[in-house]
Amino acid sequence: MVRKNQQVETRLVSEYLKLNYPKFSFITCQPLGLVSEELQKELGYTQAIRQMRPFRPEVDAVVLLPRHFLIIEAKVWNIVNGLAKLPLYKSLVPFTPELKQYQPRDIIMRLVVGWSNPNLEIMARDMGVEVAVYCPDWLKEVVESMQKYWTQE
Repeated sequence: MVRKNQQVETRLVSEYLKLNYPKFSFITCQPLGLVSEELQKELGYTQAIRQMRPFRPEVDAVVLLPRHFLIIEAKVWNIVNGLAKLPLYKSLVPFTPELKQYQPRDIIMRLVVGWSNPNLEIMARDMGVEVAVYCPDWLKEVVESMQKYWTQE
């Protein structure tokens, strides 16, 4: 079940980026945060980044807009968890060595979901997160089955 979840959300991000940002560069599965300077001195930049990889959180996508980083988290399940992660991810962007070359840029946070509701919109607004609903036909079946699972028929 976990693997299917990953595939669905990965496809969601890819399609969303292709549809909405075809003229901009973007990075998917971007690790965020510091990489130990001691480790960089000892092993070199590239090897230090590889070794630190398991200890750095990963945002689904970063779109390089002219004056902004658009950080995107896409969720089909556990949507509130995705929302909660975005401000934490935002705090790490300025410290991410892979993004240094593109600095300075302001940061926009966006949660891409297959469906939304008023409570999600309220929480997101309060956290400074944009909510984008993207639900192509292939995802509608997943969303409907999920909603049937959580509600009594």
